[in-house]
Amino acid sequence: MRSALRVAGVCIAIVLSASSAVACPKHALERVVLYGTGGDSDVLLWDSRFRLREYHLATFDEAQAMLPRALLVRGGARALVLHCLRDYVQARYALGLDDAVDVRIVSGPQRGTTGWISGADVRYMR
Repeated sequence: MRSALRVAGVCIAIVLSASSAVACPKHALERVVLYGTGGDSDVLLWDSRFRLREYHLATFDEAQAMLPRALLVRGGARALVLHCLRDYVQARYALGLDDAVDVRIVSGPQRGTTGWISGADVRYMR
């Protein structure tokens, strides 16, 4: 009985993650420009989507402790979208959800580096 429930739970998780990836407005292999929101145009590139989400949910002290795990990418860097998870990131002090976007940097000193960023930091190239 327990194994059947585990299998059902895994199936539901796969369906939910697949449906959120399909609905994400950032598409795989789409070229984008990274540009931070707020006063600073630089973007934090995280090694996992879980750390990206934890950072946005963290208190100030927790977030400061997590910063060594992120790579600071200059605003204006070009990137290629690898994967996107819709409504994955919840900020602690803001309403609404944001997408988690897996990108590969294609310009600048971090060229070739992959990581996860907030969907708010993605600008489409024209």
